[in-house]
Amino acid sequence: LAIWAQNCPENFLHLCCLVEAEMARIGGKKLEAIELYDCAIALAKENEDLQQEALGNELAAKFYLNWGKEKIAATYMQEAYYCYARWGAQAKTDQLEQKYPQLLAPIVSQQKGETMIRKSMESITNTSSGISDSLDLATIIKASHALSEEIELNALLSKLMHIVLENAGADTGALILDNSGTWEIAAKCDSNQCYLSAITLAKTENLPISIINTVKRTQQTMLINNIKQDKTFTADPYLIQQPPKSLCCTPIINQGKLIGILYLENRLTVEAFTPDRIEILNLLTAQAAISIENARLYHRLEDYNRTLEQQVAQRTQQLQQNNQQLTQTLQALKATQDELIQSEKMAALGQLVAGIAHEINTPLGAIRAAIGNTEKALEASLSQLPQLLPLLNPQQQTNFFSFLQLAVSNQTSLSTREKRQIKRTVTQQLQSHNITNAKQLAHLLTEAGLHHGFESQISLLQTPQANQIVHIAYDIARLHTNSKNINNAVERASKIVFALKSYARYDQSGEKQLAQITDGIETVLNLYHNYLKKGVEVIRHYQDIPEILCYGDELVQVWTNLIHNGIQAMDGKGKIDIEVRVENQNIVVEITDSGTGIPPEIQDKIFQPFFTTKAAGEGSGLGLEIVKKIMDKHQGKIDFTSVVGQTTFTVTLPIEL
Repeated sequence: LAIWAQNCPENFLHLCCLVEAEMARIGGKKLEAIELYDCAIALAKENEDLQQEALGNELAAKFYLNWGKEKIAATYMQEAYYCYARWGAQAKTDQLEQKYPQLLAPIVSQQKGETMIRKSMESITNTSSGISDSLDLATIIKASHALSEEIELNALLSKLMHIVLENAGADTGALILDNSGTWEIAAKCDSNQCYLSAITLAKTENLPISIINTVKRTQQTMLINNIKQDKTFTADPYLIQQPPKSLCCTPIINQGKLIGILYLENRLTVEAFTPDRIEILNLLTAQAAISIENARLYHRLEDYNRTLEQQVAQRTQQLQQNNQQLTQTLQALKATQDELIQSEKMAALGQLVAGIAHEINTPLGAIRAAIGNTEKALEASLSQLPQLLPLLNPQQQTNFFSFLQLAVSNQTSLSTREKRQIKRTVTQQLQSHNITNAKQLAHLLTEAGLHHGFESQISLLQTPQANQIVHIAYDIARLHTNSKNINNAVERASKIVFALKSYARYDQSGEKQLAQITDGIETVLNLYHNYLKKGVEVIRHYQDIPEILCYGDELVQVWTNLIHNGIQAMDGKGKIDIEVRVENQNIVVEITDSGTGIPPEIQDKIFQPFFTTKAAGEGSGLGLEIVKKIMDKHQGKIDFTSVVGQTTFTVTLPIEL
């Protein structure tokens, strides 16, 4: 509206407001339309544009009628009717009577088919010539117009009393209105000023209550032109103490219902209320009845608008509070989700404790055994060398150290069956060279891994010290083997500890970090090594893929769930195929197991929270649901296909560098 006012000439502003009101109506903005309709009507009155005032009232009436507010619509439609009548648009008033009889019923019933202006003119024409002397037609129309255009109740009452006192021959008057069953003195006026109030009629001593009650009961005008000659109400306290010269008390009726009483008196003149003035008073009270009801409706509409605005404000405040509560709830849910992810991760970690303990104990046991064997071999070797070397000549000593070097370099891993076959063969070869104690030497040579190169040292084995030489070579080989076993065990334990540390790590920063997807998968495979080595074959198909920004510790939870579920689906025996590749700016991870598959009837439920097919106490039902939430957090997705003997979970992660 402010923009319209800046760009629109003042005498056209009411037209702009009317157009804007129609646009608000079409757009469903009811509160804005109400304000704009009233603004257009008020500005049209101010600019004395009777045609646009009539149109504004008519459009507002249609707006309220479509809204289902028929009482309010009647108020505006009656105002439109009067405006068209004053404008002289008889065809338009006839059209309104035909199209909206229910809204114009008060006017139509009062006029008995004629317009208000036509009846007023006839009434004035048919009265005595005294009426023309006191009040001409233009004055009556002007007074009627003044009452019809006032919509604010207090201003209407003040204007009504002023017009009545001015034209009805009274010097004092009071207006009593029915306020929901309680009769109140709404205005009390004299020629100087008008007092507006809401005093209950029963509590006043400044009015003739008996006369007012009689009019209220009979709904007929009570006229007393000479109080001293009238003996009917001589007992009324007011008439005893403050008797006027003459008085008139007339009902105000709207649609057959008594809504008020107008009391007038003249304290100076008898017979002040002539028939002409009574006729004028009837015309004015007829218009006053309609205007009072219109003002009351408008007042109720304003109250409704204020109430509606208050409700809108309260609702807006409530929505803001709800939004704050929703934000807090979402934050709490996110915190709970993070806790669930970590809790589920720790639960899965608990399932690995036994296997991890075994995994770590295995290399530790190997280290302990290797250290014990090393001590024994070293002790045996060191105790025999000083005794052996003096018995060998320089060439034999050279051959002896070559034999020891051969024991260190020729380390092979043989099965028990292979060793038995080799020992028989070596025994036969030694016996063919007439070497005594061939069977025992063959055993030592095979255990030391010297069965491939001992032929070059036959001369050394033919010496009396052969048994001692082979024992020392065997101990040296054991030293080398034990050292190798210790190194392998330490490396294995280190891998397990690193995998466990990587798995248990939880990033509290909440920010994505660069990570290699295959590292996380290998961490999980290391942790599950004890389960896998008992009967699960793992096949890897890893392409060269870039590092991506992700929540690496949460993705480890994804691989843990999928691999663990695969192992359980295969009952610990079968094949897991893991493929990692780049596809359409995404990293795709496919984990396929050869298990029993997911039954078709539950495939649409596996991502639901707390759904599980495991026995009570073996699963929370949150694993795959958390996996899906982690994928959503990465803007990725997880799908699966499953038949008997093969289930494939496909994880797609966008490459975010």
